[in-house]
Amino acid sequence: MATPTLQLPAGIPAPARTRSASPRAHTARTLPVFVLSALLATGQMYIPIPLFTAMKADWNVGAGVMTWIISAFAFGYAGGFVLFGPLSDRYGHRRVLVTGMIAAAVVTLLTGLSFSAPIAVGLRVAQGLVVGSIPPAIMAYIATRIAPAHRAVVTMSVATSFLAATVLAQIASQAVVASFPWRTMFIGSAVVFVALAFVLRAVMLDDAPTGRDKPLVHSYAAIPAVLRIKALLPMLAAGALAMAVMVGVYTGIEITGLVKGSGELLALRAGALPVMFALPVLAIPLSRLTKPGQMVLGVLVAATAMVIATFEGTHLAVLTILLAVLVGGLGVIAPAVLQTAGELGGAARAAASSVAMFSFYVGATAGPLVAAAAAPHGFSVLAWTLAILLVAALGLTLFGVRMQRSTLPAQGMAAGGVGKHS
Repeated sequence: MATPTLQLPAGIPAPARTRSASPRAHTARTLPVFVLSALLATGQMYIPIPLFTAMKADWNVGAGVMTWIISAFAFGYAGGFVLFGPLSDRYGHRRVLVTGMIAAAVVTLLTGLSFSAPIAVGLRVAQGLVVGSIPPAIMAYIATRIAPAHRAVVTMSVATSFLAATVLAQIASQAVVASFPWRTMFIGSAVVFVALAFVLRAVMLDDAPTGRDKPLVHSYAAIPAVLRIKALLPMLAAGALAMAVMVGVYTGIEITGLVKGSGELLALRAGALPVMFALPVLAIPLSRLTKPGQMVLGVLVAATAMVIATFEGTHLAVLTILLAVLVGGLGVIAPAVLQTAGELGGAARAAASSVAMFSFYVGATAGPLVAAAAAPHGFSVLAWTLAILLVAALGLTLFGVRMQRSTLPAQGMAAGGVGKHS
């Protein structure tokens, strides 16, 4: 059943009529490049996890410092969404995206050359900040330039790429560090950032006319407006908790030393890939559910897997399956939140998507810290802690659904009509 569409507070423009008539991107050319860009961007958060041992030995620091290598990036990444999302609407999605890729290449290279952990942590914040310009521009471009008939599949594919980076980046990093110095992973990433920047400039359409004639503050006005949509806030909080679990579980497994051999680690990480690749195929059947319904389904699946892992997680084969199920559940949540925020954003889609992504990576910042606190007490304590976070996410999602049902009719009447989600 479709739900009424939320209306942004007064002062935030509705989608311009010209948007619907704007040229459409060639999906077959654009989607693969967006997928690779999403994998590369978000993968920067996770590539240090398999490098922990080599980096600790190089810098002579403990495991606690290494968790900050992850959290520092996530902190900057979340800030980058809020900073650059509105600028993407203002200056053009292609311009911001290509510039962000070049800037990311520079900072990633410097990160790989850093000679101490404190310097690396500072550079990781900067790296996260500039890389944070990439996802909002991609999602806003999809919302405005991809044909509506293709939009759900493209959105799910790119959102799944953000999620798949959790595993693929670790697999790539583990393979590289087995034969080369750990710095190779960062230097190689910088080269790929530059290459993709040129490809993106070639495949993306020219930027549409923007609102640069208005004051800069106008570009950021949508952010507090989105935050005033009370029914959306529990959904954002649930997404943050889900992301904390995603980052926390892989970081925690590395800290606990539950899996010793490199082959077993590779199998554990790769086990979730079939589920990730299946998620875009599920986009169409999942679209029959409301966005809150998709969130409830995803959180239920993820929470069930994590609870079972508290009892059976010491068995590698069982843990591999449970992690795959966990990732599948979490992979349903993120696109639902992103699509909801994008639909509510109107002409400020990038700003609205930025708020959603900001909430995800606030959670991602906390994930390694939760793992560092719980993992030393054993995998069971870690699993129970993450399961509790998912139960809380389920409660927040259900609370958000209840708020939506109670507030949307009034908002719809106040706006002079009620729409439906596409």
